[in-house]
Amino acid sequence: MMKPKFRQMLLLAICIHGSTPVLGNVQKSHNAALEEVIVTARRRAENIQETPIAVSALTGDDLRERGLGNVQDLAKVVPSLEVTKNRSSAIFIRGVGERTGFARVDPAVGVYLDDLFLPRADGQLLDTVDVASIQVLRGPQGTLFGKNTTGGAMVLSLVKPSDSVESYIEAGIGNDGLRRAKASFNWPVSDHVFVKLAANTIKDDGYIEDEIIGTKRGGDNDRQSVIGQLRWDISDTLGLDAFAYYGRVHEQIATDHCNVINEQSLFMKGLYVMWSGDTDPSQPSAFRDNCESNSRERLGDYTTRVGPNPYMTRDLETVMLSSTLQWEVNDTHTAKLVFGVRGAEKGPQWLGDNDGGTKKLSESYGISFADPEQKSRRDSISMELQLNGAVFDETFSYTLGAFAMRETNEEPFSLFTALAGFDSQTLAQLASSQAPTQPVVGGSVPLVGVLTPLSYSQFGLENVTAALFGQASYQLTEQIEVTAGVRYTAEERSSDLKVFTSDVEAISARLQGSGLFAAPQYAGVFGPGAGGFHPYLGPLRWLDDPVTLANSLFPDTNGDSIPDFPLDMNNPLVDKKSETFSKTTPMASIAYQFDDAWLAASGFDSGMLYATWSFGFKAGFFEPRGIDGLERIEPEEVENREVGIKIEALARSLRINIAAYSMDFDNMQLIQVKRDSAGNNAVIFQNAGRSSILGSEIEVQWIPVPAMSVNLAYSNNNYSYEDYKDADLFTQAIGQGEKLNDRSDEPFQVSPQDNLSLGVQYTVQTSAGLLTPRVDFQYRSERYFGIDDSAYDAFREDPLASGDEAFSLIDFRFTWENTEGDRALSFYVNNVFDERYMSNSGGVGDSIGTNTGSLMPPRRYGVDARWLF
Repeated sequence: MMKPKFRQMLLLAICIHGSTPVLGNVQKSHNAALEEVIVTARRRAENIQETPIAVSALTGDDLRERGLGNVQDLAKVVPSLEVTKNRSSAIFIRGVGERTGFARVDPAVGVYLDDLFLPRADGQLLDTVDVASIQVLRGPQGTLFGKNTTGGAMVLSLVKPSDSVESYIEAGIGNDGLRRAKASFNWPVSDHVFVKLAANTIKDDGYIEDEIIGTKRGGDNDRQSVIGQLRWDISDTLGLDAFAYYGRVHEQIATDHCNVINEQSLFMKGLYVMWSGDTDPSQPSAFRDNCESNSRERLGDYTTRVGPNPYMTRDLETVMLSSTLQWEVNDTHTAKLVFGVRGAEKGPQWLGDNDGGTKKLSESYGISFADPEQKSRRDSISMELQLNGAVFDETFSYTLGAFAMRETNEEPFSLFTALAGFDSQTLAQLASSQAPTQPVVGGSVPLVGVLTPLSYSQFGLENVTAALFGQASYQLTEQIEVTAGVRYTAEERSSDLKVFTSDVEAISARLQGSGLFAAPQYAGVFGPGAGGFHPYLGPLRWLDDPVTLANSLFPDTNGDSIPDFPLDMNNPLVDKKSETFSKTTPMASIAYQFDDAWLAASGFDSGMLYATWSFGFKAGFFEPRGIDGLERIEPEEVENREVGIKIEALARSLRINIAAYSMDFDNMQLIQVKRDSAGNNAVIFQNAGRSSILGSEIEVQWIPVPAMSVNLAYSNNNYSYEDYKDADLFTQAIGQGEKLNDRSDEPFQVSPQDNLSLGVQYTVQTSAGLLTPRVDFQYRSERYFGIDDSAYDAFREDPLASGDEAFSLIDFRFTWENTEGDRALSFYVNNVFDERYMSNSGGVGDSIGTNTGSLMPPRRYGVDARWLF
């Protein structure tokens, strides 16, 4: 719920500014009217105020003036947008997104660069090098942007080569060793051929220090990109635009703190599991102590305790080639052919530290155990044909098109869980499907074995997508326009999976060969037990810490930070599945432009009302579920009903855009924690049944006086599940069958209910040039980052246990620009009051009982310079 104080502040802001927001192209200083903003949200150029879609638009100048350096920064100013980045990238619009980055599930927000579709989230957080504009289309775009866009779409357009020699250089330095630079050079080769080259680099020293290593590298920036463009005016009616892009990311993961959220989890007192360091089965504490040794309370905000790990990096190389051939058929018809290829290599990466501390108790990696240096490949090739036209004196306009794409992905995944122990009393109860009771102090016979085997999976995916789409608008009268569209999408998804598990016989042989442990069949001699666990033969029983002794028999000899448990590479589980998912997604809208008489009487300069009914579709897929192979996940479908109003007033110095919507989802694809038949825990996807979103968004641009501009954006989204049930892990773990927990009271993950941003800048003209101070304010309500039922229980007690509290940020920027407009210098402070807020976290309460997460950077400050030539 929105806090009363915040509601009062919001209402006051609405009263002061007239209502609330659209982001766009704010004119810099001298005219008291807002510039016209042109968008392509309907695949044709239109005034944003005449487009019946909830869309935010920012130009390259807007991004620079506000200090927005990449796609992630857009969440500061665009309503209903949330972007996270650490181990994987995720974009959410109106609470809809995908947070894992796994190849088998598509993102819910489509990203396009000059009409080229970017299918994977890990390559979507582009630095805004040479970007002319960014448009954020909110809500399902199931007709014209139909490849899995149940959340929305983000459209980036590049600054095209021009017919004059021109260039610019931008450079900046800041605290934490920040240094960055951008440069662009434009050159007309001839009267018809023009080329442009732009490059970008950003590096800093990070902001998180590891107590063990003693260096500050976590959460650093280290990205480089180069983009070359060609524009060829083949004839008066035929033109070619092409670009080649190369990007490299080599950044250190922002390591997480850890806090315990459920001591009764399976890995703690739920099953009375004994880990390395535990010596009394009545009070197992090693797993909890390991997590809390790396807690924020113990170490402080920006110090963690993880230790060396060669895979604590985001290592990604991306290459894209794209060409767009455009033919002006006649004055009213244009044909466009877009062709693109994309290839990406992703290096081995540490994906999750379930135990949260320095001990290697439970970890997950994007690594191939067969070849630890193997990089995963993600390749795609796509083609899109568009025809835009208008007939009947341009009262009837339409877009027709076809889209095809082939994508291949490789994804290694490794799950490691150390050897663990049970007291003979506990193991006997589990063997008879009883909930374990607290063992006696000191315990009885220690039994040590493989709790969940080491496993390695190689997942391959091929997607072949084909779609036909069309949308048409008819001007019934001068004021009324009706639009209808439809898209048919067919997506064939072919998945193959190989799963290699640990060699239990080899592990048992090493344990028995040590002389410390008896064979599993002798467990009954020393006390009741189950197969696969070895009785410890030492004299002090649990006081000898037998679990540590057992794990010490499997050291990390190759230095990859993973203990060398033998894998059975000769007997993999192999599974293959293929299916074609198809769907027809229609849309319809009606828009009413206010007539001149009403505008004159009301004092408005322009106004439009619209209502939209639309559908979205995201294909199903096959989910690896440990040794159980591939599990089918149903397609995600959404129905959206939306109304909006767009107004300009006060001699076009005030622009107000408002949207209200209701969205119903079937089979929303959500991450959960499940167990396979061997007891392995894994984060996988499941369908949630039915869910809904009821929300509203307001955007305002205002120039109260010629030298001043104000931007306001606010969104409120109320998320609810109507049907969301999840299997209870505890009853599964003790063999009592499947019990379902009702999780319909939980909020959506990652996205806040309320998001407010307010920016004000004022330009003063002096003899030395233009001076522009700017202040930006942002508020976010609390966010939930948990994954399972117990994580939400912890969140209700304390948002920081499995999420984030509400927070406010203030950024400040002061810019000097010379009178010629070709030199500029900016000083900035981001997060002026050094607010602490979360980047992301992952609370898993039922199984491991911990929440791990990292903070966003502290206060950042620096200087940027820009030269135009």
